[in-house]
Amino acid sequence: MRLAVISDIHGNLEAFRQVLIDIDRSHIDQVLCLGDNIGYGPEPEAVVKLLRERHIPSVMGNHELGIKDPAIFHWFNSSAQASLLLTRQLISNDTLAFIANLPATHRLGDCLGVHGCPPDSVTRYLFDVSVEELAVLFRDLPQRLTFVGHTHDLELICWDGLELTRQELSPGVVSIQQSYRYLVNVGSVGQPRDGNNNAKYVIYDDADNLLEVRYVSYDIATTADKIIQLGFPRYYATRLW
Repeated sequence: MRLAVISDIHGNLEAFRQVLIDIDRSHIDQVLCLGDNIGYGPEPEAVVKLLRERHIPSVMGNHELGIKDPAIFHWFNSSAQASLLLTRQLISNDTLAFIANLPATHRLGDCLGVHGCPPDSVTRYLFDVSVEELAVLFRDLPQRLTFVGHTHDLELICWDGLELTRQELSPGVVSIQQSYRYLVNVGSVGQPRDGNNNAKYVIYDDADNLLEVRYVSYDIATTADKIIQLGFPRYYATRLW
């Protein structure tokens, strides 16, 4: 199976479309989305509609949860709250019902998908988890690979049963060991924060034990202009670059 894992589209339809074009060229069997399909970006309704049209399963992201749960909404900073309020105006009631019912996790074979931190946290950032906690997580997780988003960064964390290693991921292919367990932070389609403005996602090939990181260019200016025109905080446009 060749599995494409995407995350953090954040209403960026231009980036999402280009990533789907790249996925369609890559002989993919299944696509999984790790949430935060909305928030920050100008076209949340169209992004969710396209996800549903393509039958791409998605887990709950913290931005979906922030619209669903008032207590979580107040967890966000003021700029993100302003983004969520505007996002709510841009989505239909049908889309609201859809995102409110997204699951916290998705299991697919030897893979687990979760937005924040395994086993099922939507809001916890992986960089807030200690090495000791990660070791416990790896021991407790039955799945060989766990895919996460939320931080918008690319990272591979490996557990060989004794030691934990971490490495940043860049475009290209990484071989993974059959007997090891991995946490894969898949980056962001719609709002990268790693100093590179391409949309990013990963492909896992379980037959060849390969993990591939893909960078995809898109029309940033169109998305940035729409963010500003709709009245989102300008910051969410400028940091796309």
